[in-house]
Amino acid sequence: LEMPAGMIPVTASGDEWTLKANAPRSHAPDITREQFAQMLGIATDDVRDGALWVDTGSEQLIMPLASADAVERCQPNAELLMRYSVGNKRKGLAYVWARIDDATIRARFFFTKYSSVIEDPGTGSACANLGGWFIASGARLPLKVKVLQGDQVGRPCRLGLAVDAGGGIFVSGRVIALG
Repeated sequence: LEMPAGMIPVTASGDEWTLKANAPRSHAPDITREQFAQMLGIATDDVRDGALWVDTGSEQLIMPLASADAVERCQPNAELLMRYSVGNKRKGLAYVWARIDDATIRARFFFTKYSSVIEDPGTGSACANLGGWFIASGARLPLKVKVLQGDQVGRPCRLGLAVDAGGGIFVSGRVIALG
């Protein structure tokens, strides 16, 4: 794929395609768990420590939550998303996630547009950044998980995330080629 982030290697096996993300860069946001909770419309106890801005090609705020239920209950406030979610290159967006079990993650990606909050049903770039979050957080590698996204907007998306022992990040999913 030729993207603003550069040439992204992609392999295909039938209708499942896998991209190899760029090496991640990350930095911590400068806001509190309480501000995150207000921004997402959830309780402070629902927000885990460890939020990071991660960039494997498109900078995004990657936020771990305490449970899949907390991910499902998020009701972001557009004004607070613009105020609190500010990175080096982007603002007004957040990728929230939590483990369902060792092999499955529930995620949602919110961004602002025209003073409203929009939810993306499937976000490969944010999934790649989640891989970068695992690397930056010192997770045991290799890892392989399925990421469930899009259910809350009626467009279920299933992505695969793998991070190899060398820190290579791979995102896969079923693709319908349009052009």
